Amino acid sequence: MEKLIKRICITAAIAALIAIGTFIYHFGLGFASNIGNWGAVGDFFGGVLNPTFALLSLILIAYTLMQNKKALEQSEKAIEQGTKAIEQNEKALQVSNKELELTRNELANSSKALEEQASLLAVQSFETTFFNMLELHNKLLSNIFYVRRDFSEKIIKELKIDFIDDGSANAKNLNSVDSLNRLLYAMNSAHSRTGFKVSITSIFDIFYRYENKVFGSYCRNLYQILKLIKLGIKGFSEQKKYSNILRSQLSNQELTLLMLNCTSPQVDEGQFRELIIYFELLEHLDFINITPTDQSPSFFRVNNPTINIDSEIINAYIKLNDDGKLLKSAFGQNAIFFQYCEGKGYI
Repeated sequence: MEKLIKRICITAAIAALIAIGTFIYHFGLGFASNIGNWGAVGDFFGGVLNPTFALLSLILIAYTLMQNKKALEQSEKAIEQGTKAIEQNEKALQVSNKELELTRNELANSSKALEEQASLLAVQSFETTFFNMLELHNKLLSNIFYVRRDFSEKIIKELKIDFIDDGSANAKNLNSVDSLNRLLYAMNSAHSRTGFKVSITSIFDIFYRYENKVFGSYCRNLYQILKLIKLGIKGFSEQKKYSNILRSQLSNQELTLLMLNCTSPQVDEGQFRELIIYFELLEHLDFINITPTDQSPSFFRVNNPTINIDSEIINAYIKLNDDGKLLKSAFGQNAIFFQYCEGKGYI
């Protein structure tokens, strides 16, 4: 473009010089004598140079238009290329977004898989501990052995009675269940020999002081199993599955011992009893409700072995709402218990 402008300017200068030179050659130098001669001079130069300058201007304009056209074409190509680049970038972004989404999904799936794996490992770890403690529970139960001991004389002296019968004369075996039978039989014997004037809870407290080493570790292990279930498993329905496994192994003698054990203030501050209520562990206890008479108030009689239980002990395993209605109990759906609740107006 710059070269063309220079050439046009040079051409215009040469044309002007030729016109001036020609004029001087034919007419010489000097000023015209009248206005008409001045007009003729102007017409000469205008007629000679104007077409030349007009042609050069036309050439320059045409060239400029051609250059503008090329520039526009190049701009259109650049815009088209830019548009294609933007479309490609959009496609690349879409692909990138899909890849990110897939990556997110994979991470989410991986995270979920890790959570499931961690949950499975936690359940496996819990079950390993749970069944090991169940095995220990059975070992502790098998190690329970009770016969009338020398310190039974201390119990007799403390209660001011003449004798405690542990039923050993009728015992056929010396296994753990038979030992529990003798222990509960001895408690009931002591209870009856006081004329039922001393509560069974007080009787148990005395036996607890002297005979705790017979059954203490067994009860403490059972408490730890229930605590493990409640803290180690989420959701009551899942917890109940494991507590039911434990409950299915408990004999009537064990349930009776647990009921007495967990009402004793010497054991704890009620934490064990709360767990028994929470898991409804006494639902299958074999007992009946003895209606009150003029001579005696209402009480419960546990079967196998026979032992009389005060209503206060049963009430210790009941939770009522603010309206005095049954909210939850350790006896679950036990029919005898529901008859008692109906009589008390709890349901």
